[in-house]
Amino acid sequence: MEGQEDARYEEEAGEIDKYSTPKSSSIFEDTTRALTRAEAGECLHTLGKCDSGLGYAYLGLNASNKGLTDITVIPTFRYVLYVDVSGNRLTTEALRVLSSMKYLLMLQADRNQLSSAELDSMPYLQVLTLNRNKLKSTLGISHKLLECLELNHNNVEEVTLNPYDLENLKILELRGNILTTTNGIFFPALTRLYLAENQIEKVEGFEILVNLRILHLRSNKISSLDGFDSRCAKLSYLNLRDNEITKISELEKLNCLPALETLIILENPVTLDREVEEESAYRHIVLAMLPNLTRIDKDPVLYKERKHAKEFRKQMLRDGTTFADLDLNFFNVE
Repeated sequence: MEGQEDARYEEEAGEIDKYSTPKSSSIFEDTTRALTRAEAGECLHTLGKCDSGLGYAYLGLNASNKGLTDITVIPTFRYVLYVDVSGNRLTTEALRVLSSMKYLLMLQADRNQLSSAELDSMPYLQVLTLNRNKLKSTLGISHKLLECLELNHNNVEEVTLNPYDLENLKILELRGNILTTTNGIFFPALTRLYLAENQIEKVEGFEILVNLRILHLRSNKISSLDGFDSRCAKLSYLNLRDNEITKISELEKLNCLPALETLIILENPVTLDREVEEESAYRHIVLAMLPNLTRIDKDPVLYKERKHAKEFRKQMLRDGTTFADLDLNFFNVE
């Protein structure tokens, strides 16, 4: 049961890589492979009412993991709303044929050979996933109703998305790229942002993210927390695991986040190789800084910890001590 709870917690937090499935086979690497109409018919699923409301048609088409290089037949299935062509050998040009499907709601094209995300605007598209391709840029993504965009494990160096083209974007995933900053993410409707496994050194531009609730920055190079802003008033979950935070006082800068409840800071220099007693003291100090937390790392905050943190904060006030005074040896506390 405990293992299940941990797995569920990590999945909710974005800890588990949903796209760790093998890349498409290279057996047919030097050959072309077109999806035939007969094969496409076998890929159809999910029977539902068609747009006229007078009949039924298949609404989904899953042509994943077939080594395809040509999918020009797919748009002939005019009622299809959900397409999955992941795990093939599609280029950007090959994928563009789907732009003619003006009623498409979801397009999954993970694990292909896309070098660009530039597709003609699809007016009703709500979910677009292009994970594990060869993308170097976010240019050309302009789908007005898009709510979820996944570009994990590509080679994106900077975010150049136009907020006016993506004003409904709520979930953005850019894990496993080569970003060095959070700048360029200007989407007020965004509620979830996943930027783990990049090379981010600086947190900036968050003042526009007024609806952000979950922020995932695991495995970056962040040492300073200066970029957080009080206008992120809904941010409740923050993962800073495996960064380069060396000073415990940096965490005090997070008290500008009134809704913050869960903070993950494992595997930072400030938390490594601690004894049990030191671990307890570290949690008390973090709670003294951020009394609204309900979870630190993977453990919920206990009543006795909260009580101890409150007493510790009072003692600091009596002694005239600041959290910066604890940076050199913050475990020398009673």
